[in-house]
Amino acid sequence: MNFSNSNIWNTSLTIRYPIDKIVNIGQLYFYNDNAMLICQNFFNLNIGKIEIDELIKKIKNGSKIKFKYLNDSKALEDLKKMAIDNKFIFKVIDSWESPRLILKNNLTNYLLTECGTQIKRNFKLYQKNQKNYNFYNSNNYDILKLWDYVLKIDYNSWKKEENSDMKSLNREDLQYLPFLLLEKDKSNLLVVCDSNDNPLAYSLMFKGDNDYWYAVKWGASYEGRKKYAGFWALFNHLEYILAIEKQINLDFWGRRNQTYDMLKNDYIIRNHIVIYDGEE
Repeated sequence: MNFSNSNIWNTSLTIRYPIDKIVNIGQLYFYNDNAMLICQNFFNLNIGKIEIDELIKKIKNGSKIKFKYLNDSKALEDLKKMAIDNKFIFKVIDSWESPRLILKNNLTNYLLTECGTQIKRNFKLYQKNQKNYNFYNSNNYDILKLWDYVLKIDYNSWKKEENSDMKSLNREDLQYLPFLLLEKDKSNLLVVCDSNDNPLAYSLMFKGDNDYWYAVKWGASYEGRKKYAGFWALFNHLEYILAIEKQINLDFWGRRNQTYDMLKNDYIIRNHIVIYDGEE
């Protein structure tokens, strides 16, 4: 299952966005941003004749279509063919090696020998200092309480100042919370607090198709960054995934991040594309 195509994910769009800004085309959902239809489904998509025919109509009526985090796949080739056949402009805005971590052996050994000086140093600090922090997991702790922690972390971080916190990003928090609440076997939230339960950092992951987990969101407050709590959250979450799955298949979604690049041992090509009528 591609969680970004699930009923919960798609229904959550009506919580996040104004209803008149949501455009449904077959199995796909788009957010209408000034005639730019931005697909809200990612990775591997099922794009058939119904979707293609309706996309052609939308583009001929003046809409631009944007797909983000789209894998190199049949869907990508079908969209390119659609553009060529209809003399539309097909632009790859960005294409990159999206980091993944695939691990079947000892995590500790991997972090200490394969990931470079910074990861090695921070993991040793985590091993030494984790007893000084409280680690809360949505598997056995109140999810709404943890989400309260997440929003406080988000608010008290650099993201708030740059308007890239979840509430500033078209209420991105409302996209994630329903899946976390309703798909407990396919989602997990890890929050790190200090000994006084002041929230410092969090890591949110969803499980997708092929047993891959996706690093959905990761963040730390200003205080959390000073204490390296973001690393504590990520290391603890990796340990948890390994414990329940007996292996790690982790997709970092596609976000460019120095830590993700240091942790990766695999990648998948992902793309941002836009399609529009060249005669406009």
